[in-house]
Amino acid sequence: IPNIFVQYWSMRVMAYLGSLIPLLALWGVWLWRRQRLDSSKAFLAVATWAVLVPFAMNTAGWVLTENGRQPWIVQGLQLTADANSPSVSTASLWISLVVVYGLYAALGVVWIVLMTRFARRPLTQEPDDEDADTGPRTPVLTY
Repeated sequence: IPNIFVQYWSMRVMAYLGSLIPLLALWGVWLWRRQRLDSSKAFLAVATWAVLVPFAMNTAGWVLTENGRQPWIVQGLQLTADANSPSVSTASLWISLVVVYGLYAALGVVWIVLMTRFARRPLTQEPDDEDADTGPRTPVLTY
């Protein structure tokens, strides 16, 4: 029998976080239409941390699926205890886990370095042919 507590809460986390994303988008559209998107400190703070929400939703969905699938490999036909692979050794399992975790750690370090580098880069003024003689204007955010 699957762990009901884990099933219940992983479904709720996935569903509730999935409901927050459209609400955040509507809040952003509302601020944008009022031309206050770039000055709303509360929205910008929430939107910055909302980057983590898809990862949490994905993980909760994965936990829901994998936990609910156990202990049956084929419902009513094969138990998990009967579904082992005797040809896969413990050493090869550990080696593959270490390699996967190592790759994800390396990708995480590269991501942090790139995000930090681009976040610290100063805003640049795009040259404008019409206003070349009037001097610099305020910096423009470019994405």
